[in-house]
Amino acid sequence: MKKYPIALFCNDPGALYEYRIVARMTRVSEEFIRQCEHEELVTAHTMLHGAKGLSAADVSKLKLIRYLHDDMGLALEAIDFVLRYRERVKTMERQLDEMEQKLRQKEQEHQAEILKLCRRLAQMMSEDQTI
Repeated sequence: MKKYPIALFCNDPGALYEYRIVARMTRVSEEFIRQCEHEELVTAHTMLHGAKGLSAADVSKLKLIRYLHDDMGLALEAIDFVLRYRERVKTMERQLDEMEQKLRQKEQEHQAEILKLCRRLAQMMSEDQTI
């Protein structure tokens, strides 16, 4: 039987996917998903019919975990560190972007103030010459 990748598409950010579906989408075993849950790498939610499920964000995260584990050879404990560090870097990048935006805004304010002062000085100098 030919295997086709399962496409993940849902407009509902609150949608949950059962472990058996997630396992097929991410090409990992359900046991691996349970290990990741135990290591608190992903957060399982109980669905209405009682089965455990993962959010779309956790499915994407699980794909990254699989890559780090299978392709890079990292243990789940090391992956936890990598994911936490990655999140810290993203947070610092957002803070840096905010600081750069504030700096650009202050620079524009200062340039406007300088322009205003230059005009005022030019006006005062022209008034002095007429006297």
